[in-house]
Amino acid sequence: MTTPPAPDPPPWPTRHPRYTGVTQLPPPQRRRGLHPAADIALAIGLLVIDVIAPLIAFVFGLDAAGYQMFDPAADNSSVSLTRPFTYVSVVGGIVLVSALLLFMARAFISSGVQVLAGLVLVLVAVIGVNDADRNSHPQPAPASPSINPGAQCRSGGDNSECGGS
Repeated sequence: MTTPPAPDPPPWPTRHPRYTGVTQLPPPQRRRGLHPAADIALAIGLLVIDVIAPLIAFVFGLDAAGYQMFDPAADNSSVSLTRPFTYVSVVGGIVLVSALLLFMARAFISSGVQVLAGLVLVLVAVIGVNDADRNSHPQPAPASPSINPGAQCRSGGDNSECGGS
């Protein structure tokens, strides 16, 4: 007796190669982070950009505020620095958003450096806007140098002539 030949296998696979059954799930895939050396190189490169971009934004803000840089006869004393520092704060916000994107991409060193750089930029901008606002609206000088503002001298003599002394 001869055995019949084996049937030919179908030309297509009958199941997915990674599927092992209903009860057994495939192993979870881990997303790998950036290599530490590449992460440090990315952090240094982004830090260079974080230094250059606010300087450019500050110069554009000065130009938008009316500051005339290359005119020696121009009177720039009335130019407010609020707008340039606002531009720097926008750059700081962009740096903080990039830190979030780097964190989601698992570049933890670059993300941490970007957070620090963004916070420094925003802090410098807030302090700069506060100082520019204080310089544009100075506090009035006290009216009387006397300790008691209601005590006025009658004839301009010594303290015995001043009321309240």
